[in-house]
Amino acid sequence: YCHKQISENFHYKTNMATTSGPNTSLANAAITLTLFILPIIYLSRKQRRIARERQEERSFLLSLSNPSSPPLRPPLPSIVRRVLSRCRFAYLSTVDVDANSSHLSLMRFTYLPDEEIIVMSTNRKTKKYDILEKQSGVSLLVHDFSEGDSRELTGEYSITLNGNCSLIHDVELAERYRAAHLRNNPDYPQFIVGDDIAILRVDVHSARICNINDQVIRWNVNNISKS
Repeated sequence: YCHKQISENFHYKTNMATTSGPNTSLANAAITLTLFILPIIYLSRKQRRIARERQEERSFLLSLSNPSSPPLRPPLPSIVRRVLSRCRFAYLSTVDVDANSSHLSLMRFTYLPDEEIIVMSTNRKTKKYDILEKQSGVSLLVHDFSEGDSRELTGEYSITLNGNCSLIHDVELAERYRAAHLRNNPDYPQFIVGDDIAILRVDVHSARICNINDQVIRWNVNNISKS
């Protein structure tokens, strides 16, 4: 009886394997094909989205060259929001009143579109921090030039932002900004986290947008002028 049962089980499994073999192969082939095609579709859609955004940005600047175009109003223009969202580096210019000179710093920043602000951080034991304790007016230069192998950056725009920089002393607010800044710059906690690291908030009130063809548009919270 045992021998018969084993024989029947063997033939059953053999038949099942024979029956399901082609179906299994087809399923495996379908999975392999899907895994191969999906990344291609994703990259293709991403490239089309980036190309569409670039075209919208170029059309936006061209439309502003028309003298009859309406003035820009807050919030920030879409082109500025996009550049700020895809960039991480900025040059921060402050004024050293005591030395009657400017002070330039390379900064990592995070743009928070919902609040229309720029978040940065700095060590309290720096000249930059001492200056910001005395005066709040700053300029930021952000460019859309390539950072490594990023395909999001095209080298088409540079934007000069003017605004007021605040040292955030409210602990809860500072930690919320710090967390957002760290998520956007996860490889640089040494510049963001620590007892001596202060959180900075920049509220932008004007901007100069320059593209690769040297077309310059000025924007501020009240009106716009062209140069």
